Amino acid sequence: MIQLSDIISRIRTKHEQATNVRWTDANIQGIINEGLESLAESTHFYERYTTIPMAVSRHWYDLRGFVPETVVRIRSIYNTNRTEWLRPEAVENLPYDWLDSVGEPQVFFTRGIHWLGVWPKPGSGNTGFLRVHFSAIPAHFTFTQAVLRDLPDNHIPALEDYALYEMAAQDRQAARAKTLYRSYLAREKGLQDFIDRRLVDSTAGVMSGMVGPT
Repeated sequence: MIQLSDIISRIRTKHEQATNVRWTDANIQGIINEGLESLAESTHFYERYTTIPMAVSRHWYDLRGFVPETVVRIRSIYNTNRTEWLRPEAVENLPYDWLDSVGEPQVFFTRGIHWLGVWPKPGSGNTGFLRVHFSAIPAHFTFTQAVLRDLPDNHIPALEDYALYEMAAQDRQAARAKTLYRSYLAREKGLQDFIDRRLVDSTAGVMSGMVGPT
């Protein structure tokens, strides 16, 4: 795993800024963290899960307190009672009497980030837990020996390109900034493709806009 100090050193070399006169380590670290947020929001590479109990006759679950404030998207839901993944669906595609249906949840939907809905609503015999998989923004780099375990080393250059793009833009190197931003976007897409393949290899249902099982 690549430490923050190594990332900063590589950025300095590529930007030809060996000293702290124009760009301090703190400045570069701040830009790297901005790139980290952008990359996490775009690719959903940082994934975690939390578990919530199913409640009888409840369609909607408030996820506040279960997921962090940095959550980006609810990705998939696993029913521990049926040992299977729920299918993502839009509410408007449910049966007209969906509010009255009772049984083992088979479908999930969301309202904003913090509200999770399931259909049908659990009955008295439908106990168990829902495992909520979500993507979020990881913690920022805060010290030079820090490493990011969830981002493979071969995708670290995306953070470098983002930082170099920002530095070039602030140094009024417009043409170079444009080239670096295109490079960042290409690396971002490469990471997105990697994440999508990882989802396809699983049996998880995922929200619309993401690749699902084939």
